Amino acid sequence: MAKHKQAGAVPGGMAGKILRVDLGTSKTWTTTLTPKEARQTVGGSGLGAQILYDEVPAHVNWDHPENRLIMATGPLAGMPVWGTGGLTVVTRGAMTNGATSTQANGFFGTNLKYSGYDAIVLQGQAPDWVYLYINDDEVELRDARLLLGKDTWETQDALHEELGLHGHRLSVYSIGPAGENLVRFAAIAGDYGHVASKNGCGAVMGSKRLKAVAIVRGTRPLAPHDAKGVYQAADVISHDLQTNPTTQGLYKLGTLSGVANNPRLGMLPIKNYTTNLVDPSVDMKTWEGQSLRDGFDHRGHQCNACGMHHCHQVVLNKSSKYAGEVVDEPEYEGWSSGWAQGITKPADTAYLNTRLDRACVDLNEFGWLIGWVMECYEKGYLTKEQLDGIEPRWGDMEASNALLQKIIRREGVGNLLAEGVKRASEKIGGPAADCAIYTLKGNTPRGHDHRARWEELLDTCVGSGGTIETGPAVEPGEQGRPARINPQDPVEVPKNVAGLLGRRHFEDCLGSCLFTTRTKLANICLAVNAVTGWDMDVPEAVRVGKRVSALMRAFNVRCGIGPELERPSKRYGSIPVDGPAAGKDSQRHWEDMLTLYYDIARYDRKTGRPKPELLQELGLEQVSQDLWGAT
Repeated sequence: MAKHKQAGAVPGGMAGKILRVDLGTSKTWTTTLTPKEARQTVGGSGLGAQILYDEVPAHVNWDHPENRLIMATGPLAGMPVWGTGGLTVVTRGAMTNGATSTQANGFFGTNLKYSGYDAIVLQGQAPDWVYLYINDDEVELRDARLLLGKDTWETQDALHEELGLHGHRLSVYSIGPAGENLVRFAAIAGDYGHVASKNGCGAVMGSKRLKAVAIVRGTRPLAPHDAKGVYQAADVISHDLQTNPTTQGLYKLGTLSGVANNPRLGMLPIKNYTTNLVDPSVDMKTWEGQSLRDGFDHRGHQCNACGMHHCHQVVLNKSSKYAGEVVDEPEYEGWSSGWAQGITKPADTAYLNTRLDRACVDLNEFGWLIGWVMECYEKGYLTKEQLDGIEPRWGDMEASNALLQKIIRREGVGNLLAEGVKRASEKIGGPAADCAIYTLKGNTPRGHDHRARWEELLDTCVGSGGTIETGPAVEPGEQGRPARINPQDPVEVPKNVAGLLGRRHFEDCLGSCLFTTRTKLANICLAVNAVTGWDMDVPEAVRVGKRVSALMRAFNVRCGIGPELERPSKRYGSIPVDGPAAGKDSQRHWEDMLTLYYDIARYDRKTGRPKPELLQELGLEQVSQDLWGAT
């Protein structure tokens, strides 16, 4: 067991240490995060993006032992600001074979910080299955063979028992059978339902034969620069979240209200984009946010230091054959994944959602994948025989679960489907290929019908981290953009996607939850400065975020992922046939939107590379030289 002594926190509230683990040699060591590096990268995705760019060359693919798996947090982790247990995972991901930045909440980030580390950097491949145990100075790779085959909840239960630690004293993030079997869209899940889900990060963890990371809630005190200022900033942020009309609903109900609201905008993804209309037989009153909340008995299950009312666990009611089982209360994307498969019974969706989390797969990818299978089965593009006797009709949760079990073990047709919707549809070919929803890079959308919201369609295609990178606008006036735009305006859409770059990446550096930073960026800077002693303002925060985005784009370009892949599949970019967005054709404007986006973001239109002057402004001189040579 290695012991790593810790230095004092520099700057305020940060550990100043990165834990390094070589799984191939079982060697562990620490490196220092200097004050300059801390200010430049902040933490989370900023720190991860820098390490990924510096240490993973183009020939090191997602499953290569020398790929890095970076699990990082940021300056707000462990602080009394809402939702500050955040984990960011950065790696070269299995879906796009490019940069990945994906977040989860819960308690991992807090436990990591209290153990004296800002990040863990994992490299190499273990000779046999191990898990990483961290308890303050004690760092050890332990035998995980008895954990194999267990899902993420079972793994956490087993480690709680083995270590004699229960509740939030131990945070465990692990892979289930999907990660063990290198399912391309495997996730990393922990703390009973919190998931870092994007771009196959769980497959990367599986390729390293790392079953879990278990962190005891450490004893290292955090020393914020201005403790009183931290509490004051936390009060400002929490008050705004509770009283601002744009966030009150999120505060009270999480994302539940989206299901009933989005059909009015043509944004609910129904039956694999084959329609925008809800079947008249479905009582949408049962899908109102409060109805979803009231439909199940609840058990508390939130994140570190958080007062938001989401991330609950619920008990399935008597309408389900699984009545009495404790499951996650799905967030909006859990519900919408069900709608993409035609599942319109909340209890069915809640049950399936938890099967996905426990198996450790990305529920968005799974929804698009099984929605595609169901459409192809209905149209005769896939047969019962090809699907190992399963007949997946719209809305059949049991058929979805049966396919899930095959996928996570790569059994029969599951071996094909485990490659994700892009590769599976290309393998089947013919008219089936035209039904699949994905980007040409290989990632898939979040849980909306983006044909009604071109901002997220464009953002998903051009984003460099395996998912959207601008996201829904938060206080866009701080970045010089209007409060609202027409979501199908081919000029305003790329202006927004490029003009709002930076904010979301900055939030992902902080070790906090996306939902608890939906306030003015100036308020977030108050908290960051009180913790660290910095004098960061909004322009600097945005610049930090743009630096992250530029590093990830530079990484992708170096790996051969260029503009020719920044477009949607045929179905993803199709024209809705009904509903509020009927007849709207994004592809008629696509090239013009891309050109305007590149121009505003200051990326080269031909190659996709960040332009030299942008890289110089962001302090990325070496990246500029790597991409452009001496200038």
